[in-house]
Amino acid sequence: MLSEYAVEPAAIGADWRTFKDLIDRFGADKGRLISRFPTKWERKVIQAAKEAGVPDIRMSSITERLRNSKHKVVDFNRAYDYEENWINNTLCEHAARPFKAIICDAGNTACAESMHPDDCSDGHALFSAATSCNVTRTEDKIADTLNTFAAVSREVDIIDPYFDLRPTEGNYLAPLVALLDRLGRGPWPPKVIKIHFREHGSRPPPELVARDGAAQIKGRLPLGYSLELYAWSEKKGGEDFHDRFVLTDLGGIMIGAGLSADGPAESAAFTLLDFEHAQNLRNRFADGSTAYARAGYAVRFHDDGSTELF
Repeated sequence: MLSEYAVEPAAIGADWRTFKDLIDRFGADKGRLISRFPTKWERKVIQAAKEAGVPDIRMSSITERLRNSKHKVVDFNRAYDYEENWINNTLCEHAARPFKAIICDAGNTACAESMHPDDCSDGHALFSAATSCNVTRTEDKIADTLNTFAAVSREVDIIDPYFDLRPTEGNYLAPLVALLDRLGRGPWPPKVIKIHFREHGSRPPPELVARDGAAQIKGRLPLGYSLELYAWSEKKGGEDFHDRFVLTDLGGIMIGAGLSADGPAESAAFTLLDFEHAQNLRNRFADGSTAYARAGYAVRFHDDGSTELF
């Protein structure tokens, strides 16, 4: 549900109005992310603004907006040759791993996916982005839809009250394994994936979850990754624990029917969430939560097959 855009620092930074209009069109909640390409992309934008003579008061605003755009400008782990200019680097990377579009000055429109900042409207085919869709409930379709979101995020929380590794309770394992497989094949740094579910009397104790889950997860975690399972109980008179989400430091997705692979005849609605809303929801499943109460020990699976309770 997320598309990566290469944005030329000079094309966005040299004019205050262009910068303001363009930066506001990006974010995980809008289905578009700016590639941090090169890794000092924000500095390049500020440098371009200074060289263009943007007034100091506007410079301060550009700097502040960039500081608050960490969920809009994201590292996709791309190679960059500092001996070459931006457009040559971009075209090289685009040939290897395509961007949705390359936003650049008119003189640099060197491929069919190039577009000028003035053309960045929802009606443009290269800039259109869906913020909700129906996803067929197979492991591959679910994993494909979540892959980019999970890959470029540093922190991933999967929330499904009915999540269960036991095959008799739904096919939750297959989409998780398919997602881990995709993450392991990409150029992404290791991360912790946390899964939060609702406690109820029929669930096995954490010791059994650790024992049985170890066999199911062993060999499926990419190097450096770990998986954590948390059980939560509702508080009397408090929030109902029913909705399903994938929430990250970049934003979130609300998922209608859940994350189990129930077959190609069914679908679930996936809807992108406002950034602040997603972060508030994440807080419900963090230490010190006032919405729900932790139930028992959490279980952690390591990439070497070991487990621990904590």
